[in-house]
Amino acid sequence: MKRILTIVLAAAAFLAAENTADAQFLKNLVNKVKGNTTETTTTTATETASAATVDGKAAGVALRALYTQYKADGKLDMGNLNNLLNLTALANNIQGLKGQTSKAAFYKDFASGLVMGSSSLVTEQNSTSVMNGLTNLVNNVDLSGLTNKAESTAASVAEKVAAASDKANTAVTNATEIASAVTNILNIFKK
Repeated sequence: MKRILTIVLAAAAFLAAENTADAQFLKNLVNKVKGNTTETTTTTATETASAATVDGKAAGVALRALYTQYKADGKLDMGNLNNLLNLTALANNIQGLKGQTSKAAFYKDFASGLVMGSSSLVTEQNSTSVMNGLTNLVNNVDLSGLTNKAESTAASVAEKVAAASDKANTAVTNATEIASAVTNILNIFKK
């Protein structure tokens, strides 16, 4: 039963990531949902990705998917299953930014991964604003309604996410606050 739910969750994650995610991102997302803390990355013989870069890439993929949907809908729809999955991925991958300063190595590696993962939606020109927005999000907004979903069992996550598509504001305790903070970040890309 758990294996079937994991497959269902992986399929939902694939749909959420659409064409912007690579297979490794999906594997890491499923591992996070299953509670595995080890992440793997695809590397060449000459490059190795730090945990911060991996988290940045995954956050960038989620941010790009959120922005694509935001442009199409004209708002961040908290009732959209894909948005909730991408918000969950974003929330989980920015946790390492909590308490970091812009001078920290983790912060810089994360920003580098963010540019790569977002397919250059995040650029040198807007990276400071985006990183400030993400740092503000992780430090000042309660993301536990999203991050707890990934820490629950696969069955519980699937049930909550399915229910969230009908009643997002009750499924994610502070959906309005999260949507507002993320919308402020997405608006940076309009400039």
